[in-house]
Amino acid sequence: MYLFPHNPQWTLEFEQESKAIMAVYDAEIELHHIGSTAVPGLLAKDCIDILGVVPKLSTVNFKAHKLTALGFENRGTYGIPGRAYFSKPVRKTHLHIFESANPNIEKHMEFVQIMRSNENLVEELNALKAELHHKYPEQQNHYQQEKAFFYQQLFFNNHLL
Repeated sequence: MYLFPHNPQWTLEFEQESKAIMAVYDAEIELHHIGSTAVPGLLAKDCIDILGVVPKLSTVNFKAHKLTALGFENRGTYGIPGRAYFSKPVRKTHLHIFESANPNIEKHMEFVQIMRSNENLVEELNALKAELHHKYPEQQNHYQQEKAFFYQQLFFNNHLL
């Protein structure tokens, strides 16, 4: 099983991870809690997603060793140009860092804002997630692929595509 009911502890865990990152990352960075764990009531994988926003993405390369000292693994762009991606296996955390002008920032931030303000969308996405989790209990890739349509529609309807 990879889907869990919303856990209020996720907000505290985001805050703990953010404090640790801020303590070692001695350059300008804004950190935001994103993804499903940032939305009360939404089913989610037990993984804290953090959005990092920096003035220049090139500075991340010089600070990566500080993040690896916290247990993060540097994954490069991990398929998304303009992103520096780090993952942490213990207290599973994904850190997505973008330069301040990157359009992916708005998508991540708007997803959380839209979902937090619309209980009907939360219920709709929960139903979809539960259905896909039942359909693909061991195949997260298939789960992700079929869930993508919901996100595309959400972004299209909110003029984020």
